[in-house]
Parts: sequence; C-alpha cells; structure tokens
Amino acid sequence: MLPRDSPGGGAGVNQQPGLAGGGGPAEDTAPAAEDGASAENSAQAGKSAQAGKSARPARARSAVSRTRSAVSIAGSAVSIAGSAVRRAVAGAGWPWSADGRAPSADVAGALFARLTVLPAVLIVAWLIPGLPLLLAGDFLPVPMLLISVPLAVALAVNGLRRVPASWPRLLSGGRTTDPAWTTWLGLLATVAIVAGLTAWQLTKASEALIVVRSPGAFLQAGYWIAQHGSLPIPEMARYFGGAHPGLSFTSTGFLAHGGSLFPAAAPGLPMLLAGAFWVHGITAATAVGPVLGGLATFTFAGLVARLAGAQWAPAGALLLGLSLPQQYIGRTTLSETALQILLFGGLCLLADSMALRSSPPGPVRPVPAGAATAVEVTAPVPLVGPDQTAVLPLPVAGRSKLTSRLASVRRALVPSRFGPWLTPQRSLAALAGLALGFGLLISLDGLVYLLVVIPFCGALFASHRPEASAFPAGCVFGICYGLLGCYLLDRPFLDSVGKTVALSGLVAIWLIAVCLVVIELARFTRVRTLVPAVLAKRPLRWLPEAGAAIVAAALTGFAVRPYIQTVRGHPTRAEYHLVATLQRAQGLPVDPTRLYAEQTLYWVIWYIGLPTVLLGGFGVAILARRCLRALLTWRDPAGIWRAWGLPLAIICGASVVPLWSPDIDPDQPWASRRLVVTVIPGLIICALWASSWLTRRARDRGASQVTGAVVALACIAAMLVPTVSTTFGLGFSHSGKSGGLHPVAQGMALSRIGAGEVSAVADLCAQLPGNASVVIIGWPAAAEFTQLVRGMCGVPVAWMPGRPVTAVDSVIGSIAAAGRKPLLLAGRESQLAPFGGTPIRVLDLATAQDPQDLTRLPTASVPVRYQIWLTAPGAAGVGA
Repeated sequence: MLPRDSPGGGAGVNQQPGLAGGGGPAEDTAPAAEDGASAENSAQAGKSAQAGKSARPARARSAVSRTRSAVSIAGSAVSIAGSAVRRAVAGAGWPWSADGRAPSADVAGALFARLTVLPAVLIVAWLIPGLPLLLAGDFLPVPMLLISVPLAVALAVNGLRRVPASWPRLLSGGRTTDPAWTTWLGLLATVAIVAGLTAWQLTKASEALIVVRSPGAFLQAGYWIAQHGSLPIPEMARYFGGAHPGLSFTSTGFLAHGGSLFPAAAPGLPMLLAGAFWVHGITAATAVGPVLGGLATFTFAGLVARLAGAQWAPAGALLLGLSLPQQYIGRTTLSETALQILLFGGLCLLADSMALRSSPPGPVRPVPAGAATAVEVTAPVPLVGPDQTAVLPLPVAGRSKLTSRLASVRRALVPSRFGPWLTPQRSLAALAGLALGFGLLISLDGLVYLLVVIPFCGALFASHRPEASAFPAGCVFGICYGLLGCYLLDRPFLDSVGKTVALSGLVAIWLIAVCLVVIELARFTRVRTLVPAVLAKRPLRWLPEAGAAIVAAALTGFAVRPYIQTVRGHPTRAEYHLVATLQRAQGLPVDPTRLYAEQTLYWVIWYIGLPTVLLGGFGVAILARRCLRALLTWRDPAGIWRAWGLPLAIICGASVVPLWSPDIDPDQPWASRRLVVTVIPGLIICALWASSWLTRRARDRGASQVTGAVVALACIAAMLVPTVSTTFGLGFSHSGKSGGLHPVAQGMALSRIGAGEVSAVADLCAQLPGNASVVIIGWPAAAEFTQLVRGMCGVPVAWMPGRPVTAVDSVIGSIAAAGRKPLLLAGRESQLAPFGGTPIRVLDLATAQDPQDLTRLPTASVPVRYQIWLTAPGAAGVGA
C-alpha cells in the first residue's frame, strides 16, 4: 500500500511550511556552540578570585578563593558539558533555529525516534556475530564484545544519523503540527510508564530454572552457551560406560540427534541470555525477561507515536504493558518479548524511512546577523520546496572533535563507493529489514509476518521507492541467518515443525512469483493506463468498502465461531495426557483431542476487554478502507497511508493465523503467548488510532479542546479499566467476619512464579560430587531436572524411568567400571528403595506455578512442591 507521491502534493498535514512536504518530517544538522565562552568565564572567575585575596585576611582569602575556584570549575564544566551536548545533538542531526536553539518539538521527536528503535538495533548487533561464533564454538565474552560493540556503534551512527522529527498524520482544526508540549509529554510520560512497569516486573520476575516448559529450556540453553560457548550439547554417554537399552539423555525442551542434544527452540534468545549470565550470573539472566518486556513496550509506544501521534504513546505503553499476556511473557524467559522488539522496531524504522525526504542542492539562504557573529558559515544552505526536507549543513568552523571523529567512523565503516547509494532512507530501510528478518533467529513464529512482507516489497519496487532495494536486502539477510541457525543448531526442532516451514516456503515462492509478474506488467504503458481506469469503475471502485466489510465479517465470524464449531486435532502423546488431566481436574468432559481454538477471540476479550476489541475492529475497518483507496488510486500525497501499509497488513494477515489455529497447548495463560506478538498489540494500536480519529472528528464538528480531551480520556479509560481489572483481579468479596463487601485484588499480576528455585538448585548442586554420573529414576523428575543437573551442576546425567531394576543395575556397574561414582535421583523416596543405600532429600521446594485453565480466565497461581531424593547404590550415604 505504497502509492507514489502525487505530482502536485504540497506540504504534509503535520509539517511546517518550508520544512517538509508530502508528509515528510523535519530533519536537520546544526551548528555547534563554541568553547570560547566557557574559557572566558573561567578566566574571569580566576581574576575575581585573585582580586578578592588582597582585600581579606589570609584564611578568609583562602576560603573565598577555594569557593570561587570551585564555582569557576563548576561553571566551566557546565559550559563544556552544554557545548558537548550541543555538538553531539548537532552531529546527530537535530535542527537548530537562527539563534542557535533547537526547536523543542523537533528535539523531542528526533529523540523519541532514536530511543524507540535502539533496542532493536542492539539486538541485531548482538545476533550478527553471535551465530557464526556459536557455530564455531567460540561464543565467548571477549570476541563477542570486540565484534558486537563496534558493530552496534556502526549501525547506530550510520543508520540513525538522520531520523524524522515528526510523522504524517491527520489533525483537526486545520493544524499542520502538534504543539511541542505534546511531543515532550508523550516522550517523558512513556519513559516514566515503561520504567515503572519494568521495575514492577523485576520484583515479580520468575526463577524458571526447573525445566517445566519453554522458559526453563531457554534459561538452561543460555547457561550452557555462557559456560561452553557452543551448541549442541554432548550426551556424554562415555561417562555411563556407553549406550544401554532404555538409557536416555533427552528432557523437556531438549531433543536428541546424532549423539548430541539440541534445544527445541531457535538460538536467538539463548544467545541473549548467555550475555546476561556473563554480566551477573543467574540474577542477571532472570532479569532478562522483565528488561526485554519493558523494551518491547517502549518500542511499541514508539510505533504508536509514529502511526497515531506522540501524545497517544503513553496510553499504548500502559495498555500493552498492563495486559496479562504481556505481564506473563515479561516475567520469564520467553522468546515473544525479543520478537516483539524486532517486529515493532523494524516497523518503526520503516516508518522513519518512509517519512524522510532528500534535499537537493539549492541556492544559498541568507544568514541572520546574530548567527553570523557566533559561527562562520562556509557551506551553502539549500532552500527547500514544499515537498522537500530542510537540512542545514554543519558549519566547518563549529565542528568539534566529537563530530569529526563520528564522521571519520562513518567514513571508515562505509566504503566511499557505497556513500552516494547509502542514503539515510536506505540506511533506515536496511535496518528495518534486518530487524524483521532476524525475528526468525528468535522464533519461527516470525514466518507468519514475513510472508506479509513479500507483497509489500513488491509494492516498493512497483512504486520505485528508495527503500525498494535496501529493505528487501535486509530482510533476506536476516531470514538467511535465521534459517541457517535453525537448520544447524535446532535440526530436530526444525524437523518437528517441517510441515509448517515447508508450507510457508511454498506460499513465499508463490507470493514472490506473483509479485514479479505484477512488477513486469507494470512496466508496460498500456497496463499502467488500463488498470487505473478499470479500478475506477464499478464494481472495483467499491473494493475499499469491501475491505472494511471483510474486516467486520471476520470479527463477527470469530465471535460466533464457538457456537457453530468445536475444534479438534491430533495432539502428541504428551499433549493428549496433559489435556485429559486438566479436563478431569476442572470437571470438564474428557476429550483430549479438543484444541479450544474456537475461543481465541474470547481469550482476547478476557485480557484487553470488549471496548478495546470493538474500537480496534472499528479502527482496522477504517484503516483498511483508507489504505485500499490509496493503493487503488495510487495517491497518497501526505504519506499517511503509505506509513500504515505494512503495519496494517501484518495486523490483518499475521493475526488471522493465531486466531484461527494458535497451535499451542490450550491452557491459560500459556496459550496467550500466541496473542502478544500481533493480535493484542494490533488491536490496541488500531483502537488508539480510532480514538484519535473520534477526537479529531469531534474537534472538526465544533467541539472545544476540552471536549476533545474528554473524548480521548474516555476512550483510554474504557480500554484501560477491563485490562487492569483482569490483570490485577480487581473485584469485591464477602469474606471476613463482617460479611460485607470489600475490594480485593487477586490477579496474576500479584503472583510470583518459581520463587526459591535459585537457592534450591544451588543446594542440590552442592551435594553432587564432580566425579559422579547421575541416573534419574522416575517421571516427571527426569523431564524437569535432567538438563539442570547436566548444565548447572556440571554432572553427566541420564534417565531410566520405568525400567527393571536389573537394567538399572547394569548401568550402575558400567558407571563404576568407567571410573565414575554412580548416583541415583528420584522424585520419591520409595523409587530408590530397590537399589540400596540410604536415600537423602537433596531438594525440597514449595513454590508456585502458573494456572492451567482451559475454559476460564486465569486468576491466581497454583502451589506446587518439588522434591528430589538421592542415593549412592550399595553405599551407606552420599559423600564427596
């Protein structure tokens, strides 16, 4: 949905005259302040202190001298710091007015633009060298830091050196731009909200060391990479005297292939966790989830600012950050938070690239007299037209050492032959493609939204946009990285989802073929003339309205789906037993083939409320109509619908898959993971845009500014109240001696999962000698503790649940013959009785786990107790 700019497009709806046109925002470079003022102030302060010495006693003169010297030094430091900040801001590309002051709104907008995409850039910079080093077995702190840190600087300096300070959007009352205070309010309020949410999440972070589900598997894989710098994990069969019938080395989240163990997940998140383990061990690793969750919320707020307005960004951060699925994934080590950062960050970078405009050379603009006395302008300043962006070249005399060094870094990192081609637009587009493509290295769920990217890239080529080559190139590079990492480091997992990957590849091939055909046809003049004429006639002229109707019909269909369909599937053996057990425990009809996928829209309503779903659906319908109209007429002079093109396509296309078939165990809140990447954020951002549209309509119809603000606050409150009520379990209770109603908060937001696991695991590992080989007897201890003992305790481990005593004795004898000390672990003392020795309890942990509700909203955690017993066969006890 990328219409070419119309020939007669004037200034964008949110641009000041003379700064940008066609929806392009203001961007800039600026003269730097000089250091002379600070030096002069220091000299004058020194002279004043010297004069004071001759008029006072020695002690007083000394005290006054020291005081004034301190003041002088402080003043000089402030002056130097201010000068450095001014030069850094100038080098970064912020515009300045004639008197040397940066426009407030432009500074806030440019700062907002850079900060919200920086997390995605840093993750990409970490993953680019991480995969080759991991494949080479050299994923170690020194090489990773030596490569990733300069790479992060290079990407940030070259990719973010020029960013838009504002983005095209519809405004009321004939205004072209928002007041500066709205941008600052959006930035500061968003930072405060995200900081508060992240701090709250850190206090409730899960200690997912025991491998019950994916969080524990991710954490254990990250720990292994941090300690050994390589994957896969060796089985260590030699420490058990070789292979034995019934002896297995796999566990939950780890699959065997060719004598090695592979994590059943993409390697991206384990690589991030490995860096946290290097920083501060398990404490830093358990904080990764809340930190990534906070950064994902911040990046999402940046996308809201670009598409709906900066003043709506705090509401976006609050609505997403307080939703129960976001709270859930943000407290533990799940891949969805990192995937959110790359997806939202990639869309933000692409929107920035779309909003930029190039500045052709032009005549010299007269320099104000006041400015001429401060700096000497030696380079021509181009004038701009209504469809161009103002860019002031940095004066040579005002260039600082910092700016010169940054320029030399850019020249060193970007070869001169690429300089003319690698414009700021293409740099941002390439970074956007990298961010979106590297989502595959985090999770294969990225395949869904990457399929939507293909027709968008075709539209870029058809419209001859500057991003047409850079954005697909970045996507292809990231996709190749992700598929290569999954094939070489997660081959068993890739084989298990091979049908899904093959189907995605087939769809991608067809989409690419269709795009190539359309692009080739668009080269013919007759086609370019005939197609618009046909689209302008009935019934094709009604396609935008049909698109809005399809959106409404789809939401209605998902709403009535539970009443007309019961979804069943073909679960694995483990899924079959899990669903049957949960159905019996919750008093439901036992049907282990039930997938409960027909209830997905009601899951969304549980978590974010009916008002958000209705407002979001209304916003999607209007946006679909506007974007389709811009695409069919090929006119979008303001650039608004071009910026919405890919985000809306991902919201519509990539949300249908998890809503129709989430392909996950159906218990809550576990299944809500499928909703947090595209469905819930998509509805929230469209609901906020619909709220801004309603506010604008009210203002255009004569409502006052206060009335418009009331409309906006009412919309936000309608969305926020159900979300907070669900997350915190707000309500009223009759409990207590008085029997009266009183408010209660019993939601999942107040629960902490896995508390005490770190200390319990440390006690367990302390009682396992380094020369031991451990065999786990019994299930589920084998599934939950096998990789934990192997990785964190550093002891070879295998399991033999349900095997005869004679078979276990044979393995014990082989371990002793190999010069190792055999030890047996089990979840119950009775399971160790047939093997002799004196069992001792080495782990006894009472903690909480997530609820597993199938047909109702999860409200509180469930208590759970872990016990591990240890014995040395044929010995009186366990020694070192």
